[in-house]
Amino acid sequence: MALTTDVNVPKPINDDAAAPAFGAGGKPLPPPYKSTGNEALDTLAFLHMLEQLKVQKRSGWIREGVSVRVTSFISDHMCRMALMAMMVPNTAERPLDIPRCVMMALVHDLAEAYVGDITPVEGVPVEVKHQLEEQAMDSFLNEMLGSEGNKEAKERFRSLFEEYEARETPESKLVKDLDRLELALQAVEYERTQGVQTLAPFFRGSIPNLEHPAVRSWAETLMEERKQLWESRGQGEQEQRELEGAVVGGKVKAAGGA
Repeated sequence: MALTTDVNVPKPINDDAAAPAFGAGGKPLPPPYKSTGNEALDTLAFLHMLEQLKVQKRSGWIREGVSVRVTSFISDHMCRMALMAMMVPNTAERPLDIPRCVMMALVHDLAEAYVGDITPVEGVPVEVKHQLEEQAMDSFLNEMLGSEGNKEAKERFRSLFEEYEARETPESKLVKDLDRLELALQAVEYERTQGVQTLAPFFRGSIPNLEHPAVRSWAETLMEERKQLWESRGQGEQEQRELEGAVVGGKVKAAGGA
């Protein structure tokens, strides 16, 4: 998608020294952190930076009419994913490093502490979003955690983040499934409690892509619960139409997956 001049489309952090970079919602980003040369101060800066995960909202919900007062924070999303990872069966057919999945769930959106929750409806090109997030991680890991005393932590964070982004290992694929399911769970919860008309687009973009059998099973139960919710409101058929045929694991199965 071509960049336009009438909206604040995010730019890479250091793309142009004279031009500000923009994060989620077109919000100008502050200059990225630079090391002070003092390990203790740089480490403390990272710990303070983590607060942003506790105070920044998951902005996609707000655009769909969910009250800002109750909208979940980025850290809420990551925490539930981590707990869900602990529930996934570790079988001989699908062996997983569950502790690594838990850590990956807690790291996968770490860059959003700086750039915010950039959603697809903002029209930000995927490559720009990825570059912003990569440069945020570079600032976190090389400037805040770049000292010798933080070497192990730096390597752990980088390894987890890059593995998740590459989406090649069973663990990273599972965590992406949990990312999708957590979104669907939250959507049902908001439909039930916030009086929104429908959050069907969130299901169309998540449940058809689920791969892991356990996650699919949870999603199928969730979608049955959602169906009953809308039927109780006399809008069951309408909501089924809103889903546009989206079914749990539908895209994976259509592509020849399990």
